[in-house]
Amino acid sequence: MIHRVFFLLFLLHVAVFYGQQPLHFIWPIDSTLTITGNYGELRPNHFHAGIDFSTHGKENLPVFSIEEGYVSRIRVSSFGYGRCVYITHPNGIVSVYAHLNAYSLKIAQVAKQYQYDVQSFEADFYPKPRTLYVRKNEIIGLSGNSGSSTGPHLHFELRDEWSEMPLNPLSYYNVNDKTPPSVEHIAFYDLSDTLAPKYMLSHRIKLSGKDSMILDNDHLVLNNSIIGLSYSGFDKCSNNGNPNNIYAARIYFDDSLVYFHQLKCIAFSESRYINEFSENIGNTKYQKCFMPTLYPEEFYDYNFNKGRLIISDTRFHKVKLVVNDEAGNERTLQFYLKSKQKNSHHSPTIIKSNDFVNCNEDFSLKKDKIQMYIPAKTLYYSTPLIVDNSLETSGKLVVLPEVNLKQAALVGFKVPLKHLHHKEKLLLRSANSNYLPINRNDSIFFAIKEFDWFQLTVDTIPPKVKIAESKKSIKDSWQMDSFSFQISDNMSGIGKYNLWLNNVWVLAEYDYKRSLLTYYFDEDTPIGILNFKLEVLDKLGNQTYLEYQLKK
Repeated sequence: MIHRVFFLLFLLHVAVFYGQQPLHFIWPIDSTLTITGNYGELRPNHFHAGIDFSTHGKENLPVFSIEEGYVSRIRVSSFGYGRCVYITHPNGIVSVYAHLNAYSLKIAQVAKQYQYDVQSFEADFYPKPRTLYVRKNEIIGLSGNSGSSTGPHLHFELRDEWSEMPLNPLSYYNVNDKTPPSVEHIAFYDLSDTLAPKYMLSHRIKLSGKDSMILDNDHLVLNNSIIGLSYSGFDKCSNNGNPNNIYAARIYFDDSLVYFHQLKCIAFSESRYINEFSENIGNTKYQKCFMPTLYPEEFYDYNFNKGRLIISDTRFHKVKLVVNDEAGNERTLQFYLKSKQKNSHHSPTIIKSNDFVNCNEDFSLKKDKIQMYIPAKTLYYSTPLIVDNSLETSGKLVVLPEVNLKQAALVGFKVPLKHLHHKEKLLLRSANSNYLPINRNDSIFFAIKEFDWFQLTVDTIPPKVKIAESKKSIKDSWQMDSFSFQISDNMSGIGKYNLWLNNVWVLAEYDYKRSLLTYYFDEDTPIGILNFKLEVLDKLGNQTYLEYQLKK
C-alpha cells in the first residue's frame, strides 16, 4: 500500500510540475536514430531502464545535451554503465548518457581530479549543484563501448529528479512510428496451484492483416479451468527497424478487461521482478499476463483476479489479447477457450518440508547448523523451504525450491573446522554467481540472491598479471600513446588495482571485458625511464605485484 501511495504522489508531482513546463528535448546523438533497445526490454535480472541508440559499429560519435542544465553526477566504472554522465534540467528531468568513450574537456577535468583525489579509476560522485553548466546541444562526450556494453552504442535515460524513477523516453519524443507490434507465440499456464504456475502449451501466431492476428485453430479446449496467458513478440519503429519489446498489453475475457500493463515507470527497486514477469520456454522468452502473490502494483494499470482467466462452466469463452506501442499502433489476437471440466483443480506441488515461508512475513530458520533469514516480500510466492547442509563433509549447501527473489536472503553457518585457518578466503558459489563472505566471530554469512545448489570454496589464488604489449611495441616505445597490462582472476574476481609510475600513483583504466588495465601517456608523463609498479587484489584480498621498467 505504501508503494501505491508513493507512486500516486509521484504521478501527481509529474502532472503538476511538468504540466506547467513544456519539454522540447533534442535527440542526444546524430545517428539515423535506430533504436536497438527500448525501455522495459527484457534483460538478465533487470528491465532496460532507457533506450539504446545504434552507432552502426562506430565509436566516438558526438553526444549532445538534450537541454540546458548542470552536470549533477559523474560515474566511471569498468562494469555497468561504464563512463556515464547525468545532467539535471530546469524542468526536473535528469538525462543520463552511458557507455561513453570520453567526456567533454570540462567534464573530463572534473572527473580526473576526483579520480586522483580518491586514487581510484572507479568513481561515482555528485559535483556541487549548478556549478558545471551545459547548454542545449552542447557536446558532453563521445559515444563508445565502456562498461558492460556488448557493442558500440549510446544508452540514454530520462529520470525524475525527485524520485529517481526511470521514465520511458519515448513518452517525451515524437517518433514517426506507424508499425504496430507483432505477437509470435502465446502460451498457457495452469494456475490452479497457487504456489507453482505450470506451463502447459504454446501456439504460434499468424498475421492476418495490418491490425490483427489469428491462430490456426482459434477454438481451444484445455484440461484446466484457472488459466494464465503469456506471449512473446516484438515491436519495430519501422518495417525495417530493430525488433524491440512490446510497450503494453491488455487482455479481455468475454469482452471484460481483466489485465493491463504498460512499460512506463519501472522503479530500479523492482528490477529483479523481470525474473517473475518473464520466462524462457525453449529458445523463446514469454511475458506473463498474470501476477504472483506479491507484485509491484505500479507496474500494472488494471487487473482482475491477478490476470487469471477462471472458467466456471464448459462452454467456450472469448479471449482477446491487444498489444500496442507508445505511438498507439496496436494489433489484436482473438480466440476462444473452453475447459473440459469446470473448476478443475490439480493437486498442489508437493515439497516435503516442515518449513514454510509466508512471502508477506519475515522468516527465520535455525536448523541443522544453518541460520537463514528471509525478509518479508523477498519471495513473490509463499513456498515450502528445503535446506540441506553437508558443508562439513562435501562443502555443499542446498536451498530449494528454485524461486525468484526480489532482494537478498541471508544464510549463515559456523565455519567448517577444516577452513578455520583461512575463513577470510571463503567463497560461496552457485552455477551463476559468487557470493562474498561476511565474517562474524566463528560464523560466516552470505547474502544470496537465489535459491540453488551452493559450493563452499576456498580462494587463496592471487590474480594473474602480465604485460599486454608486444615486443615490437616495446621496442618502438617512443611511438606508444599507452601502456597496458593483462589482469584476470578466475574465482572471486578483480577487486582493486593501483598503478604507480616512478613511485607516484597514476590513473589507469580497467576494461573488464578485455581484462585490460591501461595507462595513457599525457602531458604529466615524464620522459626517460618509466618505472611501473602494479598492485592487483581480488575481492578476497589475494594480492599480486608486478614491476616493469620502460624506456620512453
